[in-house]
Amino acid sequence: MRAELSQRIKAAGLEGQCLCDGAFQATVAIIAEAPGEREVETGRPLVGGSGSKLWEVLRGFKVNRTDVYITNVSKRQVSLGNDKRHPINRHELESWYSLLQWELEQLPNLQYVLILGNLALQALLGRNGITDWRGSVIDHELPNGRKIRFVCTYNPAMVLRDPLTEIAFKLDCSKLRKVMDGNYNIIPVISHINPTFGEAMSYLDHVQGEQEPIAYDTEIISNETACIGFANNPNEGMCISWRNRSDAMYTVPEERELRRRIQRLVADPDVRLIPQNGMFDASWLAYKDRIVVKRHWLDTMLAHHTLYPLLPHNLGFITTQYTNRPFYKNEKSDWKDGDETPDPETGYAGIDRFWHYNVQDCCNTWSAAFSMLGELKQQKLDTFFFDHVMRVQPHLVRMTVGGVLIDTELKSGMVSSLQDDLHTLLKDFHQAVADATGEDDYKPNPRSVKDMSELLFNKLRLVGRGASTNKENRDNMYAHPATTEPKRKVLRALNEYATEQKFFSTYATSGIDEDDRMRCTYNQTGVQSAPGRLSSSGMLWGHWENGEFIHHGMNLQNQPDRAHAMFIADPGYGFGYFDMSQAEARVVGWIANIIKWIDQFERARIDGGYDAHRALASEMFGVPYDEVPTYDRYSTADGHPPPPGIGEFTPTIRYIAKRCRHGLNYRMGPERLSATTGLDLAAATTAYRIYHRQTPELQQWWKDVEQEVREHGTLFNAMGRRWLLMQRMGPEALESIVAFKPQSFVGDWLQRVIYMAEDDPRWPSTARMALNIHDALVVLAPLPKVELCLSIALKYAGEEVQMPYKNKGMIKHRGLIIPSDAKISVPNDRGFHSWGSLKKASVEAAA
Repeated sequence: MRAELSQRIKAAGLEGQCLCDGAFQATVAIIAEAPGEREVETGRPLVGGSGSKLWEVLRGFKVNRTDVYITNVSKRQVSLGNDKRHPINRHELESWYSLLQWELEQLPNLQYVLILGNLALQALLGRNGITDWRGSVIDHELPNGRKIRFVCTYNPAMVLRDPLTEIAFKLDCSKLRKVMDGNYNIIPVISHINPTFGEAMSYLDHVQGEQEPIAYDTEIISNETACIGFANNPNEGMCISWRNRSDAMYTVPEERELRRRIQRLVADPDVRLIPQNGMFDASWLAYKDRIVVKRHWLDTMLAHHTLYPLLPHNLGFITTQYTNRPFYKNEKSDWKDGDETPDPETGYAGIDRFWHYNVQDCCNTWSAAFSMLGELKQQKLDTFFFDHVMRVQPHLVRMTVGGVLIDTELKSGMVSSLQDDLHTLLKDFHQAVADATGEDDYKPNPRSVKDMSELLFNKLRLVGRGASTNKENRDNMYAHPATTEPKRKVLRALNEYATEQKFFSTYATSGIDEDDRMRCTYNQTGVQSAPGRLSSSGMLWGHWENGEFIHHGMNLQNQPDRAHAMFIADPGYGFGYFDMSQAEARVVGWIANIIKWIDQFERARIDGGYDAHRALASEMFGVPYDEVPTYDRYSTADGHPPPPGIGEFTPTIRYIAKRCRHGLNYRMGPERLSATTGLDLAAATTAYRIYHRQTPELQQWWKDVEQEVREHGTLFNAMGRRWLLMQRMGPEALESIVAFKPQSFVGDWLQRVIYMAEDDPRWPSTARMALNIHDALVVLAPLPKVELCLSIALKYAGEEVQMPYKNKGMIKHRGLIIPSDAKISVPNDRGFHSWGSLKKASVEAAA
């Protein structure tokens, strides 16, 4: 076999550096992409680092090297991706593909193939994207007609590069064992599509009457609802589509009645609804179709996030983890209307493929839900999941659907003014460039990375850290002692232009909905480094303008202050606002058992005039408390002129102490502290050393957290959310490990405030939470009810929680109360209550 393979390689004009290995009579073949240096040296495939990882995993499933046939697609070392050291062209790849097909045909007992990596996937199945197809088990014929069962997974080299893929890799390898044992059955989904009015109504009656949980899924075409699918079992469901290729599926009275019937189903409190990313389905149906979904029972995306916060949570990944069905998500975009060629795997053609895809989503969601329900119970996470994660979701849907009214006249005026300002700033930038370079006709584009790289590094020869042209590195260039004033003028002009351009493109011209409201989606899975914190993003809907689809909404958590005036309350309504004061730092103080911090924070909570950051600065720099500035930067214009020898806008010691407390708690080093504060590296290093010298409890806390992870592989925050170790304990992992408890707790606690406040019987039905901004919430309520709503929210935000800490090897608990600063809106100069017209208010927490 090896001799003949070698001859064929030579006949094809190819170089065979590493041929095949293993058992010629084997039923299993393992196909990697190409040999590495170690494989070329020995002439044997999969003997290097990636091979060691593969055999380590496979041995756990009783699959040994001596029992299988082993080969690569390419028999010589090649470069894939961006590595250009060993190039390969398309013609050579096709030759290797053909040789591999011949090679497998020669194996007399071959039944199963483990595909490792994208090149093997392309060569054997003609498909692309191993990240999508990994975990799939696919039956496919070789050119000689022999049917083989293929199991797809990552190249083990990827597992070495990205440890987070190891869980999926092991899961995929376990499927090979099941396939070999004959315990892997793929049950196809039965799809009922294009139903008549009577069939659709009867099906909805049927699934509601059976009282089984119901998975549902909404699909969109051209910014409108195309269909809604339902399934109350893992293998069969119905897609109710509103149109076929050319016509409406139903008459207007029929469609109206169907929509009402769907509304009754999704509003029934006895129906257990299962979505995958129900935030999208519920908010879309409420806004676009006026179908209001009541509280979901189990959202598979959120369940998966609760169980495995660091893994992907899309349905494609979940399907390969919890079902035997192969990857199918490409069917959403692969179908072509009018193409009547049946899909070889499903038998559906044209848009019917899309309807079938919708039913597959429902069935796979249903199947995964019950597997995850078992895991939640077994791992004792079910109470946290149902009583907290699922409880807050309908409140977030309400925030999303309600949105916030926009002062469109102010927004339009802002856009016009900004366009004029940008034109002026661009002229100022080009003039600064001309002054610094002496080239009057040189006009680089400040929005072009290529142009900025040429300007900063070649023309001005500035020195930063690395080759980036981003704001952080521009600040490094500005601070470098070799940077002259004309060059600093260029950097100032560039920064000012970049700031205004970002505001113009991101905020001022963002798309708003037909009702003049801005909306965002609140994502419960959005912050991987701090599970429990919400992120926000724009909506999937929008409008067409000059041939371009403009998505509506945006991330409302990072709005600059001057954009706040655009967000206004409805007539007769106002805003209430509260921000949990120094919440993360307080949690760190309590769980790290930093007694002096606890004393400072408690004094600040009881005595509103005491500033914990000034107290920290006083300790760090040996300055009496009363002499520490109350502000963050020196600014003559703001009434805070710098002392002699200190430059304008220099950070004060209060600001340095505050930034140390916010950053150095989580293993931030001096370089990052320098970048985030604007201090030069020497000053940042000094602050770093002082901070840790005076707070030795932090590094002991880090050691305790590391020990907890090494012993148990898990962490829990004070709300019960779990972090699961799924990667090697490197520096990056350690930073996220120590940050998990404080960051995730604060996020979960704020979500708790949302549902506890809105579920409080005193909460007005006409009021709601409107915005979440990091550690703050904005309430929208009738003007006479704003203070009441704030007082209810402050009650729950300020409730005492028991924080665990370690003292002399024993776990103890200490009560923590996080205070909040409150504000209430007043009319602005345009007569509106706006997000930008909030004023401090004294509001007592409700009893």
